[in-house]
Amino acid sequence: MRFSLAANYDMDLVPLLRRFPVYEVYGKLPADVVGGGRPSYMGAPLHREALRAYVQALAAQGIAFNYLLNSSCLGNREWDRRWQRQFHRLMETLRGMGVQRLTVSIPYLLEVIRERFPEMHVRVGIFAQVDTPARARFWEDLGADAITLESFSINRDFPRLRAIRAAVSCELQLIANHVCLPNCPLQPYHQNGFAHSSDASGRLFLDACILTCARKRLEAPGLFLKSNWIRPEDVGAYEALGFDSFKLLERGMPSTEALRRLEAYTARSFEGNLAELLLSYGFTEAPRTARGWSLKHFLRPRAVLPWRLAPVLALARQQGMMFARPGSPIMIDNRRIPPEFLSRVSACGGTANGCGTCRYCDDLATEAVTVDPEFRADSLERFEAVRRSLAGGSMWGV
Repeated sequence: MRFSLAANYDMDLVPLLRRFPVYEVYGKLPADVVGGGRPSYMGAPLHREALRAYVQALAAQGIAFNYLLNSSCLGNREWDRRWQRQFHRLMETLRGMGVQRLTVSIPYLLEVIRERFPEMHVRVGIFAQVDTPARARFWEDLGADAITLESFSINRDFPRLRAIRAAVSCELQLIANHVCLPNCPLQPYHQNGFAHSSDASGRLFLDACILTCARKRLEAPGLFLKSNWIRPEDVGAYEALGFDSFKLLERGMPSTEALRRLEAYTARSFEGNLAELLLSYGFTEAPRTARGWSLKHFLRPRAVLPWRLAPVLALARQQGMMFARPGSPIMIDNRRIPPEFLSRVSACGGTANGCGTCRYCDDLATEAVTVDPEFRADSLERFEAVRRSLAGGSMWGV
């Protein structure tokens, strides 16, 4: 069992990572010429010298840093001479920092790196949506050293995982602690929104997708269990399939939360609230960003009228998105999830084939998942008000 951990750039956390089987930490600058898998306002306000110091601190502990070039779309800028020069300079800068690992999701980027920077260890990210043996072979043949599989949809589809593992010899990785909707229909749009909100273009990005997902889980709590996460207790089942590399989310989370997740998965046991291991927001401490860092990204000329952002910011604060939140109104009691849970959901392919008449997760959610009624009612009212404002145009004064 080995972990790839999300970076929060807390230098005090780095020496503590040696207590756990962390072999790499992944992250990136808030914005660069490629972009990535999170909007700039969710990243730490990190400059290049600080990143260099962080990479060196990790190396002193025997831990690699994986720089994310995992954008799903480059907006056709990759065929422009100016972009090519900028990308080459970025790669030279990363190499000068001591970065030796990269993650990409676009085939052309892998080809460029293999041709110009062959010494780099390159992982294929989840945005490449590798979910079949044929897709895995495509990337391995292209030169990938490792692949993160499309964990949102296939983590519980054991026949497919076996087939993919048998098809390639490169390292395969699974994301252990996400809570995304299974087979999420928003995924292509969402990841492209991330790409263009972290490519230094300065475009406004309102993450309507995360609001939609959060609302749907409150409306149907069974979705908390249908999401393809891996419990700490079930890591061994994946090791038996040939998977020993697990990615732990979320970037920018407080160090106490990072340690909680590492401790639970290393111990292969957790008796508390699984929501504390899975959710990317709702922490009792604020995410590690500078004061005003996130807000300034919404104050763009010709974008949303600033005073009309108040309902969105109030909703984000109430949910604990970008803000601290005292206590968790969502409880996923791991003690109430039976030992046979994984075997039950994997027997039907997890949710990879869609949920038909089986109501196992929905019925189990009535016992294992509780949401504070006042929080739920308030949240759904706020979500609907924001949805109407976005869809109806009033956010922009239309």
